[in-house]
Amino acid sequence: MRFDTDSFRKRARENFERAWHEGPEVLTPSGREGRYPRLSYSRAQTHPIYEMVNRLRETYLLIGFDETCNPIIVEEKDVYRQFGPEASAVLDRVFYLGGLDRPNQGIGRPELDGISRITGKDVSPDEEARLREILQKYKKSAIDGDDLIHATSEALCIDDGMTVEIYDRVFQAFRDLEPQSSRNTLRSHMTSGWFLTLSSIWDKSPLPLRLFSVDRCFRREQEEGPTRLMCYHSASCVVAGDEISVDEGKAVSQALLSAFGFTDFRFTPDEKRSKYYMPDTQTEVYARHPVHDWVEVATFGLYSPSALAEYEIGIPVMNLGLGVERLAMLTYKSDDIRRLT
Repeated sequence: MRFDTDSFRKRARENFERAWHEGPEVLTPSGREGRYPRLSYSRAQTHPIYEMVNRLRETYLLIGFDETCNPIIVEEKDVYRQFGPEASAVLDRVFYLGGLDRPNQGIGRPELDGISRITGKDVSPDEEARLREILQKYKKSAIDGDDLIHATSEALCIDDGMTVEIYDRVFQAFRDLEPQSSRNTLRSHMTSGWFLTLSSIWDKSPLPLRLFSVDRCFRREQEEGPTRLMCYHSASCVVAGDEISVDEGKAVSQALLSAFGFTDFRFTPDEKRSKYYMPDTQTEVYARHPVHDWVEVATFGLYSPSALAEYEIGIPVMNLGLGVERLAMLTYKSDDIRRLT
């Protein structure tokens, strides 16, 4: 049944453990037809973005590309290796990953007294020793965060509700934690993942390699808008081999996009000229659609030998990418990408 969210929020703030135990009171008893095995489910609708993801995957497979998974987490140093002098500008748009350090929580008289006020009993010497051991193991990552509350409850012979209160009200070091950034980033371009993937397989696989990946990328935009998201899907592919040219990009563009109703194609030099592409190979793909006429739908280029050499990839590589949300906007005649996501 519906419940009063304001009431439960207030209860949780006053006494989280009690509010948690009171949760089942919002459930309505099921009638006979609402119980398993009589309760059943039927087919429902797909989300337009994931429908487009699946269509792109099937099309790539149909035109002879093998699917792969590219790394999502990319070290900062790899961005420098791939983008060269452009790296600083690129890093301005990436999300750095951070985390919380494991605190060095001491156990002194204030902590023992605080525990006693919550539990209503003194902490015995054996319990204190077990608690110290648990906190040290947690600091050294010998105990996972998911197991910390339960392990502490067992050490002090109390229920988890009291333990949560102890960590919240007594252990100051846990309350003072602040996230610290690492040198790891979330992939902002699928290109960052392709260099890592190709470096591990190019000399161990039959050539030419034809690989694709349809997955999320993350870009720290100043703001989201009708055509721009911080988290988007890239439908990207590479063709790698001894004899690769820009014609691969043109052929792949036509084979891939024809499946989505596009007919004529135009290929225009891209003014952005990213340094991880060879000079004069970065190309914008325009295609004619029966409804939208001429629209930009993809970009391709040949990776620069300077960037490939950083990963000891000794063959030419063509890369093509397109935005899944962009293609979905055209397919579903939407003027705001946010309405589709």
